[in-house]
Amino acid sequence: MDTQLLASAAPSWPTVAVAAAIIVLAGLSEGLGSRGVILLFNRIALLRVVLNLALSALLYLLSALLWVAALWMLAALAFHDIGSLGQAFVAISAAYVPLLLGALVLLPYVGPLIGRSLHLWSLLVALTAISATFSLPPWQAVLCALLGWLLLQGVHWLLGVPAARLGRRVWQLSTGHAAQLGVADLPLVIPGYAPPTGKP
Repeated sequence: MDTQLLASAAPSWPTVAVAAAIIVLAGLSEGLGSRGVILLFNRIALLRVVLNLALSALLYLLSALLWVAALWMLAALAFHDIGSLGQAFVAISAAYVPLLLGALVLLPYVGPLIGRSLHLWSLLVALTAISATFSLPPWQAVLCALLGWLLLQGVHWLLGVPAARLGRRVWQLSTGHAAQLGVADLPLVIPGYAPPTGKP
């Protein structure tokens, strides 16, 4: 995806909708890769699995919107660059294209490596998009991305307790389960498939 072309294109509702769809699909793929096994282990019905992933993808989109808004404000304040927020959103959405493959982290052995590679690829695309959108040299794009990330971390820290409550509420509404079993709760041995003991 050409970030230079996206940065120079005038934003319109169709392009914004496509950008939002890319982010939502990336959220679905990442959610499937990171939470699919957990949802199955909790014995959630298929319809509720889909509902949980859909709600998670919408929260993923909200997080992306907050990050783009933070980058846009920082570029305006720190580098005196006042561009279009819609244009920034469309261009930076290109960073989420690699994450469309996020479900591949489910692959045994190579899954974690694929996940780290996809996020590194996404970061490089994001820096290119930030540089092109705000007409910043590379070092300023890195600084802007870092400041935007720190700002979001500060917001997450301030809203940590409400966000945790919201997460639990989303889990309860979408799965029908009061508590979530996590990775630490997964059995080391699947019942009926005990490892060989070496004895005949």
